[in-house]
Amino acid sequence: MDQLQNVRENKYKELHITLYLLSAMIFVTAVFLNFNWKLEAQTDLSLYFKCNAYYIIALLLLLIGYVVMIYLNAVAVGVFILSGFIFGFIFVFHNSYLQVLLVIPVAFTAFGTGKKMGCWVAFASGFILVLIDVYKYLLVYESSYDNLTRYFEADLIFIGTLVICAWFVGGVAEIERESRNRLIDLANLDGLTNIYNHRYFQVYLKSLGEEVKQNRQSLSLIMFDIDRFNYFNETFGHPAGDNILKKIGGILKEKIKKPALAARYGGDEFCVLLPGYVLSAVYETAQEIISSIENINLENPEKFPSGKITVTAGIAVYPEHTEEVEQLIELADQALYKAKNNKKNKIELYFNVLDALKSSCNKSETELLNSVRTLLCIINAKDRYTYGHSERVLKYATMFANYYGLPESELRLLQYGAYLHDIGKIEIDTDTLNSLSKLTESEWEQLKQHPYWGSEIISPVKSLERIRPLILYHHENYDGTGYPEGLGGEDIPLGARIIRIIDSFDAMTTDRPYKKGMSAEEACAEIEALAGKHYDPELCRVFVDLINFINHNKSAGDWSVT
Repeated sequence: MDQLQNVRENKYKELHITLYLLSAMIFVTAVFLNFNWKLEAQTDLSLYFKCNAYYIIALLLLLIGYVVMIYLNAVAVGVFILSGFIFGFIFVFHNSYLQVLLVIPVAFTAFGTGKKMGCWVAFASGFILVLIDVYKYLLVYESSYDNLTRYFEADLIFIGTLVICAWFVGGVAEIERESRNRLIDLANLDGLTNIYNHRYFQVYLKSLGEEVKQNRQSLSLIMFDIDRFNYFNETFGHPAGDNILKKIGGILKEKIKKPALAARYGGDEFCVLLPGYVLSAVYETAQEIISSIENINLENPEKFPSGKITVTAGIAVYPEHTEEVEQLIELADQALYKAKNNKKNKIELYFNVLDALKSSCNKSETELLNSVRTLLCIINAKDRYTYGHSERVLKYATMFANYYGLPESELRLLQYGAYLHDIGKIEIDTDTLNSLSKLTESEWEQLKQHPYWGSEIISPVKSLERIRPLILYHHENYDGTGYPEGLGGEDIPLGARIIRIIDSFDAMTTDRPYKKGMSAEEACAEIEALAGKHYDPELCRVFVDLINFINHNKSAGDWSVT
C-alpha cells in the first residue's frame, strides 16, 4: 500500500510539473503573438535585438525561473508568479486572449486545495479583471458607459466560466482525495480501535529507525498487554471486550502524538514508539497510560479479579539494549512476558545478563553470544510451562550471592551460569519437555544429557569458559547420585551446587498443568529434608534463611538483598 501511495504521489508531482511547463509555454506563446515580432531578410538583427532587448531578457528570465521553481519543488510559487505576469500583461495590453490564461491559476488552485478555494480565486481574478477594465476604459480612455457595460458583461461571462472550471476541477480532486484518504485509513488504521494497525506500525518503525540512526537519537518501545483479557471476554462477552479495546485505543490516541506513535499490535497487545525520550519520560508515559486504563469504568467490577482493567508493559530502548531497531519488538516482548510471568500489572525494562559480556568479547564471540541468546528464546518457546525459569533462577542466584557474600567475580560467574544452565534443552524434543505423564526410560536418558549439551554449546565462547562447569554439573547431587558424571561433595563446583538448590526450588514452586506449585515454605522444607543427599547442607541453610528473609520483607515491598 505504501509503495502504491508513493507511486501515486510521484505521478501527481509529475502531472503538476507537466501542467506547469505547458502553462509557461502557453504564456510565452501568447506574449510572442501579442508583440507579433517579425523577422524579414532585410531586418537589421542588431537593431532588432536592441529594440526588443528588455522583452527578450524578461522572457528568458521568466523561462529560467520556471525551471528553477521545478528544481526547488516550488511549483505553487511559480504558478503565483505566473499569475502576476498574466495580470501585468492584461493590464498593459488588454488583449482578450490573455484573459483566457487566468484559467491556469484557477485550475491549479482548485486541483490542489479544493473547489471552494478555487472559486474564491476565480472570483478574485474576475474582480481584478473588472477593476482593470474600469481603470482602462473609464478613467484612461474615457470611454462611454455603454462600452464599459459591454466589457463588464463579457467579464461576467468569463468569471462564470472560471467558477464552473474551479468547481468541476476542485470537486473531482476532492472526491479523489477523499477516496484516497479513506483507502489509506483502511490500510493503516485498526478497524476496531481506530489507532494504527500492525502493518503500519512495522512500516513506521522501519522509517523511524532510519531517522533516529541518522540523527543519533534514542528510540523506546513500550509493549502493553491486557491482563486476563481472555477471562474478561469469557465473563462479560466479546462485545464488552471490544468496547474495552476501543476505550484503550481512545486513551492511546489522546496521549500519544506524532512523531510518537501508538498501534494495536495484535489481539490485546498495544505498542507505543517514543523517539528521543529519556528513560524516565518513557516510564512516566507508560505509567500514565496504565493509570488511565485502570480508570476505565466497568459495569460489574466485582466480577473481575482485581476489580479493574490492568495491563502489563515491557520496555526496550535503542541503542541501549540493541544496535538494531528491528530487534526492539523482540526485546520489549521478552520484557513484557517476563513481567507477566513474575507479577502482572507492572512495568518491566528489558534486561539480559548476556549483554554485560559483550564488552569483553571479540566480534566472533559477540555473534556466538547473540546465537546463545536466540537459543534461549527458542527454549522458552518450546518449554512453554517453564517460561521465565532462567530469569527466576538468575534472580534468586543474584540474591543468594549477595546474601552469602560472594566476591564480585564469583557473582558474575554464578549469574551467567544460572541464566544459561538449561541451554542444552534446545536439543530435547518439545514433546519430552512438555510431557504431562511420566517420562519413559529413553526420554529420561535424553533429558539427562542437557547439561553436557549445554556446556558444549557455549564452548566456542572463550568468555564463557569458566561457566561451563556450572552448566555441566548443575544436576550433580551432593551424595554422588546425580548426573552426568556422578560427582559428589566439594568436587562439585560451588556455583553448580548453588544452582542445584535454586533450580529445584523454582521447579517446586512453579505451577504445572498436572500439579500446583508448592508454597515457598513447603519447598524450603523439602530442600532441608534432602540436605546432604541432593544438596550441600551449608548452602541449604543459607538459602532457606534467604527465603525466610525475603518472605519477612515482602509486606514492605523490599525484595532486595545487599
